[in-house]
Amino acid sequence: MNTEARLPRPGRSPKTEPGPHAIRHLVAEHIELQEMFTAFLNTRSVNNKRFLVRRICSTVSVHAQVQEELFYPAIAQLMPTFRPEHGPMKALVHHIQSLEPLAELVDDPILRLAEQVKMHVSTSHEEMFPRVTRSNIDLVELGDRMARRKAELVAQQD
Repeated sequence: MNTEARLPRPGRSPKTEPGPHAIRHLVAEHIELQEMFTAFLNTRSVNNKRFLVRRICSTVSVHAQVQEELFYPAIAQLMPTFRPEHGPMKALVHHIQSLEPLAELVDDPILRLAEQVKMHVSTSHEEMFPRVTRSNIDLVELGDRMARRKAELVAQQD
């Protein structure tokens, strides 16, 4: 297994302590993605890979959309220049979805996506979450809106 593709597992540090709802929501999705990437890298089953490809792509797409629609606008005044780029991740998701999930076709793009997600997670945990947690943004209310929007997007995919 390529260990460079692993996402950092958020531990019990000040950056990732359970805290405001919106931050917990995003951290939980980061952990879920890490677990899916690890499962993908550890399976040889084509059926398992197909299932994981669908889950990874869906989770990345929904995560990015919820952040773009709700989270980033909510923190725009706090961090006006902070805009993580989801374009490359979205393009890779689209490319992966167009491939048959066979190891020789999907493994490399999944590893590239895992690397991009890893960079996104690192930036979020190191730069964004600490500032947002210290702000006066109502992160419980924001987290509730994010959870509702995520549920809507997931329901649309079914």
